[in-house]
Amino acid sequence: MNERRIQRLESQIQQRTAEILMRELRDPKIGLVTITRVELDSEFTICKVFYSVLGDDKSKAATRGALNRARGFVQREVGATLNTRTVPHLEFQFDDSIAGVLKINDTLTDLRREREERTGEIEPQKPAEPPPKKPH
Repeated sequence: MNERRIQRLESQIQQRTAEILMRELRDPKIGLVTITRVELDSEFTICKVFYSVLGDDKSKAATRGALNRARGFVQREVGATLNTRTVPHLEFQFDDSIAGVLKINDTLTDLRREREERTGEIEPQKPAEPPPKKPH
């Protein structure tokens, strides 16, 4: 399969999976889930669906279990919208990249606060530049 077709199918799978989770599944254990990305193998047999969920470890574990239980339903519904001979096996995987970004942001905020306490100064913010004027 060519790369362009795989990308199109990945996008289609991501959108349809998000729609199913938001509108069609009624499991209260599924928290606020975001489908962050989808990776489809070149043989179109396995599709890794990466997700992120807000909340503590308990809610993340509950969401993981609920997604694994709903995998067959989601796979069947996604397969109904794909114009392919076979339907890939969906695998839900937690995407911790967002948590990493939040952790880095918290660390930077803490460092900035420590520096302000040490020096007694607030770091000057760079003023925003006005937008360029359009010629008449």
